[in-house]
Amino acid sequence: MSKPDRIALEAPLDEAFAPVVRLIVGAIAERADFGYEAMDDLQLAIERSLAEAGSLGHVSLSFEVTEGQIRANVGPLRSDALAEALQEPDDTPGKLTLGRILSTVVDSYGVEDAADGHIVIRLVKIAGPVG
Repeated sequence: MSKPDRIALEAPLDEAFAPVVRLIVGAIAERADFGYEAMDDLQLAIERSLAEAGSLGHVSLSFEVTEGQIRANVGPLRSDALAEALQEPDDTPGKLTLGRILSTVVDSYGVEDAADGHIVIRLVKIAGPVG
């Protein structure tokens, strides 16, 4: 098994940069031979996490790419906003909570504490069949 490729970047938490982040995530998914649906799922997971985090400050995004899998770390993000979004109950029909979205579009996710009351969201996406 070859050593994973690692990619890291920092971006403002400003929605004007969302298309740039989407483009970069798409390029990384393309590099990992993800099909369109898997790429779109990963982009949605990252975009929604950033949207819930607010629009002040910067965020670091790091990716570890292995054959057929991408591990992404998104953060540090303000924990109060995200903790609330992740703890929202999923029992309201038709309501797309952050937890419901992440559990639908990525294979696994988790949260780690970071410095100064911030958190890092860990996302893992495994490529599905291409086509």
